[in-house]
Amino acid sequence: MSKTPFFSVIIATYNRAEFIEKTILSILAQQFTDFEIILVDDGSTDNTLEVITPLLAEKVNYFAKQNEERGAARNYGITKASGKFLTFIDSDDLMYPNHLQEAYNFLTENNEVVFYGQGYETKDQKGKILIAHTEVLNPNQALLQGNFLSCIGVFINRQNYLDEGFSFSEIRQFSGTEDWACWLQILARHRLCYQNVVTACMIEHDTRSVLHFKETQLLDRTNMLVDILQKDLVFKTVFGQKVINHIYAHMLSYSALHLALSQQKKSAFTWYLKAIKINTAELFTRRFLATVKILLLK
Repeated sequence: MSKTPFFSVIIATYNRAEFIEKTILSILAQQFTDFEIILVDDGSTDNTLEVITPLLAEKVNYFAKQNEERGAARNYGITKASGKFLTFIDSDDLMYPNHLQEAYNFLTENNEVVFYGQGYETKDQKGKILIAHTEVLNPNQALLQGNFLSCIGVFINRQNYLDEGFSFSEIRQFSGTEDWACWLQILARHRLCYQNVVTACMIEHDTRSVLHFKETQLLDRTNMLVDILQKDLVFKTVFGQKVINHIYAHMLSYSALHLALSQQKKSAFTWYLKAIKINTAELFTRRFLATVKILLLK
């Protein structure tokens, strides 16, 4: 490994001893080997350290800190990273062996690229595909309409990231939306380059469920995202207020769906009506049909 690796792979983990070993091993099994792993333990109270200790080596750098939520852990990891490109992976996801090689090939062939992404799929713990990758034809437009990216598969030039001062929100109430906010702010400054190649997977399990949000948490996340974009003069200049309104409507409809799934049907109906008033295009989305179906079920 060179003194300055090409990639810094940042893992923020909290009480994922059951999954973290497989995640690290999937990174160490990469075809491309010029990388470092920055593992930030965000105050785990389980046996995470015991599990990862046998894996600590030249490529795996372990840092423990007090619990402050994953945005703060990722920020801390960035301060410890030295690679040319930053990339992130949650501590229960997996890289396929070609993940970093595909990224390296693209980034060296297109050396002006700052912001890059690759596809992923979702599997259950037995390896069954739950959500297959869908080809993205216009990634820059698609990202304005919803967060089709996951942290896994996103690569950002570290120097640009540091120079421009972007950071993941460290506010606990914003957790779950902080990555999209970051991608949107970067998108206002750098074109997203994207390959429709599946090189990783997200593992779905019970502790990762999205069915138990509180209404106040969803509202806080929605309002914080809109506030961030309103205050970002570059974003507002490049994309305008209309796009911010569409993102607001998207977040409201997203929240409505999850409120419906958690049987908070009255709130779900109210939120969807508000989303439609802001952007009538929400009527023609799969999310609208899914929400209506759930609301009509007794």
